[in-house]
Amino acid sequence: MPNQQFFEWFFNSDLFFSAKGSSSDEIWGFYDYFKDEKSRLITSARRYKKLAKLLDWGSPKSIMKIGPSTGTFLHAANQAGHTVRGCDVSNNFAQYALDNYDITIDQGRFEKMNYAPEQYDALLLLNVVENVPNLNEFFEAIQQSIKIGGHFIVNHVEMKNNMIERFQKDKYFIYRPPICYAFEGDTLDKLMAKHGFQFKTKIRDVRYLHLEKITTLLRWKWALKLSKLLGISRLHFPIWAYPSWISVYTRVE
Repeated sequence: MPNQQFFEWFFNSDLFFSAKGSSSDEIWGFYDYFKDEKSRLITSARRYKKLAKLLDWGSPKSIMKIGPSTGTFLHAANQAGHTVRGCDVSNNFAQYALDNYDITIDQGRFEKMNYAPEQYDALLLLNVVENVPNLNEFFEAIQQSIKIGGHFIVNHVEMKNNMIERFQKDKYFIYRPPICYAFEGDTLDKLMAKHGFQFKTKIRDVRYLHLEKITTLLRWKWALKLSKLLGISRLHFPIWAYPSWISVYTRVE
């Protein structure tokens, strides 16, 4: 199990941001992270639109996103009139979000930050939950930070009947650092109930990915070379990847 010090190093390292730049054949993070920004912006706009309609975010809300990456979702929410803030262990992300979107991201581990109790109407954790080494402490901090009746929004890779995992076996992308956990069936629902949350609904986590990211995650070097040769490696499109679900929970206690 990777410890907290590992994550603080890893999410600020070249190995995370660019396997291409570090000349590594093993992709623990991303092939070329910041080249994905256009895809992230489109994905975040889509996610925001879906969630705002689902949760009736017609009036301004206080929104926190843990592990917000470059801040694209917070940017979409901020443009819609909400009060937003992020928390991340990466100073690279904090600086990027501030420089490009004027979004504030606190640097550090969320459970150590001492945010005010019942401060947020909604708290999001997207592409992060598998990377948390201390889930109970982490979810206790989340519970305290969300208002009663507020929402916790989290996505995770579903391992039950996962055809991609069956096809890739030990090469499946989730079987590598910095992944700590994989969730199956109603495991996450039970964990959230333990921390005072009630399951509300879930939606398919459709995101925009380009061929370079897809082929490198699958470790298909031949497909990456071919897509570059054809000039389509940066072509992005919506896909139900991994496969991943976005689950919404309501704080009830």
